[in-house]
Amino acid sequence: MNISQKKLEKSKGRLEIKIKDQNLQKLYQQGSLKALMPDFHENLKQLMLINTAGGITSGDEYNYDIEIEKSNLCISTQAAEKIYSGFDNPANLEINLNLLNNSSLFWLPKELILFNNCKLKRKINFNLSKNSNLLLCENIILGRTSMQEVFEKGYFSDFWNINVDNKLIHTEAINTNFFEKKYLNSFSTLNNNSAVATIIVIGKKFLNNVNNLSENLTNNENTTSNYSHWDNKLIVRFLSKDSYNLKFAIDKILSYFSEGSKIPRIWNI
Repeated sequence: MNISQKKLEKSKGRLEIKIKDQNLQKLYQQGSLKALMPDFHENLKQLMLINTAGGITSGDEYNYDIEIEKSNLCISTQAAEKIYSGFDNPANLEINLNLLNNSSLFWLPKELILFNNCKLKRKINFNLSKNSNLLLCENIILGRTSMQEVFEKGYFSDFWNINVDNKLIHTEAINTNFFEKKYLNSFSTLNNNSAVATIIVIGKKFLNNVNNLSENLTNNENTTSNYSHWDNKLIVRFLSKDSYNLKFAIDKILSYFSEGSKIPRIWNI
């Protein structure tokens, strides 16, 4: 019997969280998903998501349901989420975030690292009330260049939906059926880069002042970035040679939207 015929053990996890008036109202943890609210003695409440399995591989199942009401919060992860090579069906990761009644969220998970021959289906749903605010930052790394890892091929399906008052205002979609490195290296895709990030900003709290944002963009031999601002939303795109240079570029934008305050500590741990 070869390894593809064996019944491999799978990891599962479910996390349900409700925060209202800056206080934790509900915390349900199942399987390998956990959460902590460290006290950093800062004005912004911070929540850390933890996957005790140490990574994700084919067949794993993870679900997050998070509701935030009348609260300001930053959510990050304890470490980069590593998507390892695997056999059989893709791993499934679904995240649902609801922002109600004048809430503000910094969604700042650490990088998603795709290893060679990975298989992942991910869906993220953001549901905002009209008076809420969202700044999300997602960054994806295709192989860790510092470890001489080379990404050759893998399966990755990624869908994000952003709704305001139950109306869809933005969708992001990547749907690949075993994409290969040669396609990613073309000028029209990643242009020989291995790190990509997107920041999306929704809500008046974050969008009141974007006049000087261009001064905080990074464009050099390692990283390029640019932004678009329309229909009460702002999107910043980044391409970088590696995760090291990408993080510096992201930090400049996060500092800008933090309005002189420190970047949430949970992001820099």
